[in-house]
Amino acid sequence: MDNTETIEQTSDGKVTLERRKVITFNFELRKTSTGYPVFLRITEDGRHLRYKSDVTLSRKSDWDQSRQKIRYTEPNRDDWQNNLDQLMEKAKGIHRRLQEESSPDRIIEELRGGDRSDSFLEFAERYRDRFKNEGKLSSYRKYDQVCRKFSAYMESRRRDPYHVKFKEIDYSFVSDFEAFMKTLDNKQYMSSVKVDGKNVKPDQSTPGSPRLHQNYIAKILNYFRTLLNKAADEKLIHREDNPFNTYKIRKEETQREELTLEEIQRIIALDLPEGSREWHSRNFFLFAMYCAGVRIGDLLCLRWRNITTDGRLRYQMEKNHKIQDIPLLPLAVEILELYRRDDADPNSYIFPYMRTGKYKDKWERIMSDRELDSMDGQDKLKYKETISSKESMVNNGLRTIRTMAGLTKPLSTHIARHSFARLAKEVHTDNSLVQGLLLHSSISTTERYMGRFSTDARDDALREIFKPLAPEMVRKRELLKQLAELPEEDLAAILEEYKQKQKKND
Repeated sequence: MDNTETIEQTSDGKVTLERRKVITFNFELRKTSTGYPVFLRITEDGRHLRYKSDVTLSRKSDWDQSRQKIRYTEPNRDDWQNNLDQLMEKAKGIHRRLQEESSPDRIIEELRGGDRSDSFLEFAERYRDRFKNEGKLSSYRKYDQVCRKFSAYMESRRRDPYHVKFKEIDYSFVSDFEAFMKTLDNKQYMSSVKVDGKNVKPDQSTPGSPRLHQNYIAKILNYFRTLLNKAADEKLIHREDNPFNTYKIRKEETQREELTLEEIQRIIALDLPEGSREWHSRNFFLFAMYCAGVRIGDLLCLRWRNITTDGRLRYQMEKNHKIQDIPLLPLAVEILELYRRDDADPNSYIFPYMRTGKYKDKWERIMSDRELDSMDGQDKLKYKETISSKESMVNNGLRTIRTMAGLTKPLSTHIARHSFARLAKEVHTDNSLVQGLLLHSSISTTERYMGRFSTDARDDALREIFKPLAPEMVRKRELLKQLAELPEEDLAAILEEYKQKQKKND
C-alpha cells in the first residue's frame, strides 16, 4: 500500500475522502572494510532508498535492530544516538512538509541540502534498486554484481566504498578495478576442485583455483560503463570524463558448450528411478531440446492449454513476447504422457515444479504475460525468484546426470538450447530456419549458436533434426553396437541362423 484513506469533514459540512502517502523510515547497517555504517532506509510501496548517516559502528553487535538503537556497549553511544535521532526527525519533518509531493527521492535530496550525491556506489545502488522495485530480477542481479565487485575492490584498498566520488573514476581506476577482478575466484566451478579426494572451495591463494573468466569481467565492465552513461544523462558527470570513451573492454573467443549426439544418447540411456529429481531433470532437458530449445522459464510455466488439439506446442515466450508454434515430435509426446493426469485442468502446469511452494496458487492464476506485466514490482520479483529457484532445482539434478553419464562438459538447462542448434547444424539445416525455431531477433544471433521459416518448412526442419534420435533409430544403433562387440564366430553363427529363418519364410 502506498497510501491511506482518511475521512475529513469540511467547514460547510461536506465529507471528503483524502488519500495520504505512506512512507516509512528505518535504520539499517551495511558492512564495509571500515566498519558498519548506519543508513536511513526510506520506503514507499516496497521501494527502498538509502541515505548514509555520519555514524559508523566498529562492531555489528553494538546495534539493536529491533529497537533501532545503538547499544550502550558503544563508548560514543549517547552522541551517536542523538545524531541518528536528529536525522530521523529531520527526514520525517521533510516528509510532512512536502505532503503529497513527498517521495524517497525528494526526501534524500532535501537531506543533502538540495545537492545530488556524487558517490558512485550510492548512485549505482539507486539505479540497481529500480529494477528490483519493477520486478526485473535479471537486471537487478546484473547491477548488483557491479555494486558487490566495486565494494570488494574498495574494501581491498581499505576504503569506504560509499566515499568514492565520480571524479575519482578515471582510466587508471577502471584498469585497476579490472586487474582486481582477475584475482577473484570463479565460485561457479569451485566445487569441482578436489584436494586429497575431497571437494573444497579454494580461496584466492589456492594454486590452480579457477578465476573469474575474462568474458564475465567484460560483462561487469559493460554494466559499469552503462552506469557511468546514466550518470552523464543525469548531469552527474561530463560525458567527456567517462573513462570508457577510451578504455577498451576485452573479451575472449570461447567455444559454446553443446552436447554431441552420442552424449545425448548417453543421457537417454541412463536408468533413473521414476519420479526422482534426476528423472524430472532429464525429462526437462530432453523436452526443451525436442521443442527447439524452450527456455527454462517458459518450460516451467507451460500449461496443458499450450498443447493444441492438432498436436502442437503453442506458447508466448516471456523474454521477447514472441509466439512459438511448433509440432510435437513423438519424442516430446512420449515425455508429455509421463505427466498427463486424468484430472488435469487446461490451466494446470504440465511439469510439477510450479505446483509446489508458498505462492503456488497465486502463480497458477497468472494466465498471460499481460497479467504478469501488470503485477506490482514486489510480486513480480517474487515470481521471478520462484522461477530462478525452480531452475536451480532442475540444474542440480542435471549436475548429477552429468556425473552418471560420464560427461566432461557442463550440463544445464540452457545447454539444451545450444545442443538443439548443434544437431540442426549436423543435419545441415538452413540457418534461417533455425532462427525461426529459436525465435532469435537476428540471424547473427542464430549463427552464434550454430557457427555460421514458412511454418511447413520449420516443421519439416524440426523433424529432420531429430531423426537420429527417433526410438527405432536408437534401438537399431544399440543393436549394431552390440553386434560389433561380438566375437567373429558368434556373429557368423547369428547371421547363418538368420539366413536359415529367411529361407523357411520364403
